Amino acid sequence: MIPAGSGDEPCFTLTRHGSAVEVSGPVHFFRGHRIAAADGAPDGIFAEWSWDGRRLIVRSDRYGASPLFYAHDGDRLSVSPSLVKLVDAGAPTEFDEAALAVFLRLGFFLGDDTPFQSIRTVPPNGTLTWDDGAVSLSGGYRFVPPQRLSRDAAIDGFIDLFREAMRRRPPVEDDVVVPLSGGRDSRHILFELCESGRPPRYTVTIPRYPPRASEDERIAPMIARELGVPHVLLAQAESKFLPELRKNLDTHLCADEHAWYVRMVDELAGKARTLYDGLGGALSVPNRFLSREALALFDARRMRELATRLLQSLSRSNERFLMRVIREPFRAALSFDRAVGRFADELERHRAAPDPIKSFNFWNRIRRELALVPYGMMRAVPTVYSPYLDHDLYDFLSSLPPQIMSPSLSASDKSFHSEAVLRGYPRFAHIPFEDKAAATRDPRTVDAQFGIDAARYLLPRVGFGGRLLNARYVMPRLAYGLARRRYREAATWLPALALYLFQLDAVARRHHAALRAA
Repeated sequence: MIPAGSGDEPCFTLTRHGSAVEVSGPVHFFRGHRIAAADGAPDGIFAEWSWDGRRLIVRSDRYGASPLFYAHDGDRLSVSPSLVKLVDAGAPTEFDEAALAVFLRLGFFLGDDTPFQSIRTVPPNGTLTWDDGAVSLSGGYRFVPPQRLSRDAAIDGFIDLFREAMRRRPPVEDDVVVPLSGGRDSRHILFELCESGRPPRYTVTIPRYPPRASEDERIAPMIARELGVPHVLLAQAESKFLPELRKNLDTHLCADEHAWYVRMVDELAGKARTLYDGLGGALSVPNRFLSREALALFDARRMRELATRLLQSLSRSNERFLMRVIREPFRAALSFDRAVGRFADELERHRAAPDPIKSFNFWNRIRRELALVPYGMMRAVPTVYSPYLDHDLYDFLSSLPPQIMSPSLSASDKSFHSEAVLRGYPRFAHIPFEDKAAATRDPRTVDAQFGIDAARYLLPRVGFGGRLLNARYVMPRLAYGLARRRYREAATWLPALALYLFQLDAVARRHHAALRAA
């Protein structure tokens, strides 16, 4: 079977032939939810389009969190919540080399980029209109004025606005589920649901793959037990190969994370009618990009230097090996320097935000990667609420300078959200948060099995003839890894990267037969 990702997704295409217009696909589409907002704009997360026989109007939510892609090529315009569907509809598949150069190092795309030049995401708060052959597009990031508050006042404001955000998002039906971790975002949601007399039917936790520590499995049952809410601890898939294969398509080839969540997706499909997700909770804490040095470089408008330093410190791939995995014709096009240029351009867009680091992280990593879990992979759940993206709450948290969240400007300082939870729900103050210093688990057995499964899948398909993957370098190493366990354990970076490049090539060449699982 072809792994999930596009088969059941709609696509609308219109093609102009002189004065005539040919259309295919559903003329109306809506996914997500809307609720009334104080500012008069539609709150909620959604994607939609409507064709009335003359005009096509496509809209995205304020954050562009619900995946929605379009391709405009001359007299043809296609739109779909699936990137693969746009390729199937005939969108050109020349690679966006600068965008891919960033992705291969950070694991997510920037702005409205995708792997392909012709396919873009509809921007945040976007409206795309086709009217008698003329195409217009509006939308973009939202920046709010800075606020000067004391830390205590900011925490109180966070508590109050979060409660209001939850009040405005009541369960649609009784089948309510809360995915629960050992951190802050999900317990904050659960505490407020129970406090307001609307406890979920159950909570559910999925373990992460090693080397991640087992803190979620330790803390989540403790939280649920204290609140008297049933808790389900799922078993993770023994091999992460099939989840990785499926995740790449379920996330539209736009994320290097989330394979660990596939088991959760299958658990909740058809069982939960309303889901509460912690997307955007990171607005209340510093993120991995924050440092005094980064803020100083922002202030000095030294974006290229900032981009270089961030890529060097956060790159998911070893630079020397990455260039060997990529075929020679693309090495210069996907170079580190090319990634720095695209990254610097995106950083410049956030310079004037009250917290430019937070702004960059939200509109890129959160919007373009993390949102793909609740609003891409979880699309089978009818209503998925993200209370941290409530308009008023988002504006408030985005207006705060980074020193409010962390006086020390430490990326690991989660105290702002911790204090809000403890102050808002003091009777649960004894429940610990996850321990980031907890002992990690040995990943070698899991990674070795992944290498075996990836090799068995890829080796028979080397005749596929992809444009990106350097088969002469990769395939002998995967084959060697089948026989040499020690090598498999050392080369954990290779199978996931090779699998992604293989699948991207297969989609680009519309060679879906190559994607079929053994």
